Amino acid sequence: MARDPEDRIGLGHVATVSFLASRAAPSAQFWLALGGGVALARTAMRAGARTGFGVSLAAMLQTVAVMGPARVNAPLTQALTAPVMGRLQARHAPAWVEFLACLAIRLVHYAVLMAFFVFVVLGGIDAVTTTYERLTGWLGVVPDGPVAALGALAAGNVAWALFFSVTQVAIYRRALGAWPAPEHGSAPVSGPGGTVRATAVGPGDTIRTPGRFDPRAVVLAAVLASGLLLASTAWLLLIGVLAWLVPAWLLAKPDRDALPLGAALAGMLAFAALTGGLLGGAGLELTLRRALRAVLLVAVATWMRAAAGPDGLRETFRRALSRLHRLPGVAEASVVFAGLDAGPRLIAAGRAAANRFSAVELRPTQLADALTLWVATEAAAYAPGAGAPRPALRLRAPDGLLLALTLAPAFALVGH
Repeated sequence: MARDPEDRIGLGHVATVSFLASRAAPSAQFWLALGGGVALARTAMRAGARTGFGVSLAAMLQTVAVMGPARVNAPLTQALTAPVMGRLQARHAPAWVEFLACLAIRLVHYAVLMAFFVFVVLGGIDAVTTTYERLTGWLGVVPDGPVAALGALAAGNVAWALFFSVTQVAIYRRALGAWPAPEHGSAPVSGPGGTVRATAVGPGDTIRTPGRFDPRAVVLAAVLASGLLLASTAWLLLIGVLAWLVPAWLLAKPDRDALPLGAALAGMLAFAALTGGLLGGAGLELTLRRALRAVLLVAVATWMRAAAGPDGLRETFRRALSRLHRLPGVAEASVVFAGLDAGPRLIAAGRAAANRFSAVELRPTQLADALTLWVATEAAAYAPGAGAPRPALRLRAPDGLLLALTLAPAFALVGH
């Protein structure tokens, strides 16, 4: 059993680097997230499932603080499955048990994603059915109707879940069954004085947040606006949210780093909504409303990351973890989250990993072994400091006004 918190923090650092790479890459997200999954499985194998899920939560929150909430699904599946599989490995469960556990979690995750796509992006089962029948009706041999349409979507999800689960189990078992000794003297990021530690500060050290709004108010406003958008596609509501979002963006002094990723995701969802709506015969007006809602959902999430900033989101998450410490795994997450680097080392570690894997032969065993060695080396060499400077948060009148204006579009729901 691992009792050294720094061991868990090092593995949490690896998971964060891997998950950030997975979210930022245009393709191969599963393969890039595998290293993070191996790190989390190793944590759960040595320290228990509760600690494994705590480190998993810390790594996911750190990626959201750095990049925002867009495109979290690829690493999220690893974050959900890895602690379970690591604990099963510790109990010497057979491969088929690990496979079934991984498959079950993946299928539940995929079902939630499919429900969001069907009901929020496309507009419901009828739209999916009509689109399916228009795309396959010319074949004359496939069944039609809502059961067939949903079955086709589910079949694709099951096929991907089977492939990813088999691959994940094989790599996890190979990695955890023969954990390598870290390369002697290696360090993920070095400077003139050796390994670079996270910025050490005293417990009272703080920095000012760059934005105009308190990050806690920003996060709450984003949650409220997203809830309103999920409630309806009425034009009055959509225009009200847009009328709130434009000045909120302009007044927030936003950090624009997350804008390209958010714009790309918004474009993809808008295209899916337009294509599905027009093929499904929903009509141009309803299709435009659904497409605008999809774009606004992504825009609100992107605004949250831009307005709160990485430091503001980290401090918001840190305080939330502190208040929820009695929940299982949250206390462990709080310890690991405090020791994760705030940004620069994550980028450097990601580049180092890319350089390492560029010279590896494209064969499954070689890739798996190189991945495992990187996880072990990077985790062992990570030297957590006292944490980054904490922003000084203070709720003010503009924050209350922001929240009040966020709720203003809700009047459009009255009478609906």
